[in-house]
Amino acid sequence: MRWEGSMFREIQQVPARGSMIFQPLTLGGHRYVLLGNDFALSRVFRLGPEGHLEPTQELLVPTPRAFVPVTVGHRHFLVASSFKGATQIYRHITVELGA
Repeated sequence: MRWEGSMFREIQQVPARGSMIFQPLTLGGHRYVLLGNDFALSRVFRLGPEGHLEPTQELLVPTPRAFVPVTVGHRHFLVASSFKGATQIYRHITVELGA
């Protein structure tokens, strides 16, 4: 949504049924939004160049409650805490698909 003086305007819809967390964060110089879901896979969206969220990955984190970016040296990690399972740590890797 975007505020336009006296009201909000819809910009984009994101499928969020069963979601408990909608968390923006910066990881490795990239801006993401993580959508933590209790009933389906959690989804990672990357903020695209035109300001829209682009789905990039799904994470298998049972009942996530928080996502925290952590940097160690030149490596970047995402820590995902879970209400029903173990905390999971993902390493951030950027793959360039262009020539």
